[in-house]
Amino acid sequence: MLILEERTDYSNDRTWCFWRFAPHRFEHLVSHAWPKMTIRAKGRTISVDCNLTPYQMIEALPFYHAAQDAISRSCDVELALGTSVSGEPKKVANGWQVQTSRGVVSASMIVDTRPPRSRHPSDATLWQSFSGQEVIFDKPIFDPCVADLMDFADPRIDDVLFHYVLPFTPQRALVETTVFGPKPVPISGLLSAQEAAVVRLAGGAPFQVLRAESGVLPMGMIAHLPSLGPGHSRAGLMSGAARPSTGYAFQRIQKWADEAATAIGNGDAPCGHQKDPALCKAMDRLFLRVMRGHPGRAPDLFMRMFGNADPARVIRFLSDRGSLIDCAIIGATLPLPLFLGEMFKNMADIPVRVPQPT
Repeated sequence: MLILEERTDYSNDRTWCFWRFAPHRFEHLVSHAWPKMTIRAKGRTISVDCNLTPYQMIEALPFYHAAQDAISRSCDVELALGTSVSGEPKKVANGWQVQTSRGVVSASMIVDTRPPRSRHPSDATLWQSFSGQEVIFDKPIFDPCVADLMDFADPRIDDVLFHYVLPFTPQRALVETTVFGPKPVPISGLLSAQEAAVVRLAGGAPFQVLRAESGVLPMGMIAHLPSLGPGHSRAGLMSGAARPSTGYAFQRIQKWADEAATAIGNGDAPCGHQKDPALCKAMDRLFLRVMRGHPGRAPDLFMRMFGNADPARVIRFLSDRGSLIDCAIIGATLPLPLFLGEMFKNMADIPVRVPQPT
């Protein structure tokens, strides 16, 4: 197996977070876990006890190093750094060929995780854009047992903005500004809100920025690029790796990786990401449309979910583990007229094809 990687090296460029429901193979890479969370909006704070399913974080660099170490000990896997792929794979008699910066590579099957070269706002219902900084403050500020999952301190009119604070010690934390909007927001468009959030937390005290991270995630892809044929599959964020309504992807990607590895081990072609259950998909799609059409209502929606339903149900739902009862109870916490209005509006927007006489 050959892994083609365009980057030449790895850095601590991102973090992955998720709720822990059971022991997993990455326990040794978890850098911090939070047994409590808060959601804040309009001067109100909801505290969530998630001790039974703590919120865990894995930093990119230890994960990359562990993956590279596993690859180096394998006789069946090769990692080719600094290797770019141009164009789409081509079907040939014995499989597939791809044009790379190191020449033509042939394979019986291909998993393509590359995002499209061009990205259009209409590709997704919403886009999650974020910019974060790991910061050390000169004075103790945080409770390292409590993560601020969403702090809607800066209300907006045209999109949804909140701050996300993961404290590691009383003085060190990852502070992140996230925007849900109809189009991707460049880092430059997030800097002022991010800097203001850090300054506000510092309260006039000095601080030092250790590193930065940023990214853009699709929320509710309108359509996925199709497979090119048997033996070819697509994966990654632009192919269904992330939960549409949240952007959480780590656990979904690991589940897909296990399934793909099993398929390859059995001599079968690896599959793409599984489609979400119909009910979950419909709820996500409607929720995203409501946030897109009524961004000012978003803080209230999240406060309703966490404040009026058992947080354990909400966490299961956000982690792709929700039952039908979980979905029903969470749905009942939300304002019915707002969602019905958006649903009927969506139905009205669907074009009706009138058969032409023959």
